[in-house]
Order: sequence, then C-alpha cells, then structure tokens
Amino acid sequence: MSFMERLYIYTGTFAVIGASLGGPATRSLIAGDHSIPILLMAIGGAGMIVTAVYESLRTDPEEFTTSAITLFALVGAACMAVLGTILSAISGP
Repeated sequence: MSFMERLYIYTGTFAVIGASLGGPATRSLIAGDHSIPILLMAIGGAGMIVTAVYESLRTDPEEFTTSAITLFALVGAACMAVLGTILSAISGP
C-alpha cells in the first residue's frame, strides 16, 4: 500500500466517523430537538469532517506515516460507527 493511499484511508475514516456522528445529530436539530448533547455531536461531527478534509489537502502524502494496525483500527471504528448509525435509524422512533 502506498503512502498516498494510507493518508487518504486515514483521513477518510475520520470523515466517515464524523458523518456518522454528526449526520443524525444535525437531522435531530433540524427536526427541532434542541439539546446540548445533540448540538455538541453535530459540532463534533462537522469538525471531524472539516479536519479530515483539511488534513488530506495539507499533508504531504510522502511524509505521512502510520502503522497498518492503526489503519485497521480506524477502519474498524468507522465500520462500527456506520453500523451504529444504521441500527439507530432502523430502530429509532
């Protein structure tokens, strides 16, 4: 796996996790559920997406290093976040 692929997998997983957290929270805010935890989740999710995009644009792929274990853990975390969002949407009111 090239260094460039690792950078984009790394930042992409953070964007997926941010979307999984921030998307449902933003939907709840739009629906009129205004609470501090939902607001913080929406802000945090948007922040993760913006940071992931910024890092992918500003980081030199040749200088980026991370271990395969770290990438595997992040991909697993992103899969769990997406699964949790799907299950929450299916079982929610």
